[in-house]
Amino acid sequence: MLDQGVWAEVKVGGEHLKLFSEQNAQGVQASVYNVNAKNWIAPSEAVDDIEQGKDRAATHATEYLRRVGNSELPPLNWKKSRAV
Repeated sequence: MLDQGVWAEVKVGGEHLKLFSEQNAQGVQASVYNVNAKNWIAPSEAVDDIEQGKDRAATHATEYLRRVGNSELPPLNWKKSRAV
């Protein structure tokens, strides 16, 4: 169950990613999902807090975009996640 968190969406070239930094029953975690491929680029990774999770997710997304499309990560617009 989600306690609190944020997410951001990135569309660059043909890539569509969703970045997450969320606190749930397992603790605070960061992850990055590839919407087009329907798989996790960076599955849930434990972090200290939501801000660190945002940084880790952005780092994973940046590395992925550089590797697959030689693209840069645009500025992120983080939105609050809905708690269940």
